[in-house]
Amino acid sequence: MSDLKDTLLKFTRGVTKTSGELLKSTKLSLALSSEEDKLKQIYTEIGKKVHEIYQYGGSLGKFFDEKYSEIQRTETAIDSIKSQIDTIKGVKTCPKCGASVERNAGFCPKCGNQLDSMPPVPDAPANPEQPFILESPARLEPPSVKNTVYCRFCQTENEAGSKFCLTCGRML
Repeated sequence: MSDLKDTLLKFTRGVTKTSGELLKSTKLSLALSSEEDKLKQIYTEIGKKVHEIYQYGGSLGKFFDEKYSEIQRTETAIDSIKSQIDTIKGVKTCPKCGASVERNAGFCPKCGNQLDSMPPVPDAPANPEQPFILESPARLEPPSVKNTVYCRFCQTENEAGSKFCLTCGRML
């Protein structure tokens, strides 16, 4: 019985020692990760400062000149790829907030920024004596899909969740 008691006591001490070491190891791993994250943040801040220097026409030597050229080529490639994706999706990107917007939208539905190309304006009636009349809200049919919102000013159909009208840019 005493052998069993000694074995159990040794096992308990071993488990306690192992769990203590595991706890210390975990704490050290977390501390290491935290310090590595701080270092990455410092590298990022340095990189941003260098980028700003080059944006304003400065130079820091041949190595940085080459790296800045790499950055410019990479940014150009990224913009090109984004443009191709937008073309395939039939959308464009808002230059202010980066949201994907329908290609014919005049305003961003997320931030209200006026976009570079305005949507086409409806043609005037063929008979100049017949006035062009925009249908009043009462004559418009209610939306058939719950995923759309109609602008109360120009009656344009907008996606649910949009904050601004695609056509007139007013707040929905």
